[in-house]
Amino acid sequence: MVSLRQFSNNAFNHHHGMQSAERFGSGKDPDGDGFADELTRADITAVTIFQATLPVPGQVIPRDREIEAAIALGEDRFTEIGCSDCHLPSLSLGPHGDQYSEPNPYNPPGNLQPGDAPELVVDLASRSLPLPRLRPDRRGVVDVPAYTDLKLHQMCDGPEDANAEPLDMQQAAGSAGFFAGNCRFLTRKLWGVASEPPYFHHGKCTTLREAVLAHAGEATMSRQAFAGLPAADRDAVIEFLKSLQILPPGTRSLVVDEHGRPRPGLPRPR
Repeated sequence: MVSLRQFSNNAFNHHHGMQSAERFGSGKDPDGDGFADELTRADITAVTIFQATLPVPGQVIPRDREIEAAIALGEDRFTEIGCSDCHLPSLSLGPHGDQYSEPNPYNPPGNLQPGDAPELVVDLASRSLPLPRLRPDRRGVVDVPAYTDLKLHQMCDGPEDANAEPLDMQQAAGSAGFFAGNCRFLTRKLWGVASEPPYFHHGKCTTLREAVLAHAGEATMSRQAFAGLPAADRDAVIEFLKSLQILPPGTRSLVVDEHGRPRPGLPRPR
């Protein structure tokens, strides 16, 4: 999905059988259930703003010296074996990156466009929103610790790889390219990853370790480097990944202990 609004319009239709007026037209009942205008433009805007203002994921570092040391070691090994080449620890948003607007300029056709309705702007760094929040630095730049480069990568060893997709949904339906399959996938965001099983692009991996070992294609060298680490170092990488979590409701800091209490002074996430 290109935008939160596109995601919302699609999800309501596909998963809930509710069609928005902006997508299907006013007074229409495309699924024949006897209800027209099931979702107004304002409904979709409200749902989209709700998602945009959700608290961001963070990191949980237990107050246990052994586990804390393992997480720190795992983060170092994560970088050393090349995982951070694609799972970039942070991406910087451009000017005004902490401002979210609807209608959004990234909304594709079929969704509310700028100029179709008065603009609603939300300051995502506002302290009136649920914590924790990402805030601009002194330069006005917002660094997002999403652990991705948001790029497509060859992730399989060819179409016969068990992790390849049998269809390429980016190609025209029914075309030769559509049936040729797909081995290129967007780098998975790792912030909150420990709270979002199953893993990998297809959701077939039940553990983080299984997902790491499923990497192939452009990630082959990193997978081999991981497999070549001492067992304790491999475990440390997994402990680091396990620390990247969706934080409990009411959490006020991006880095907390197992009880949700802030861990001041720690330089994570960067």
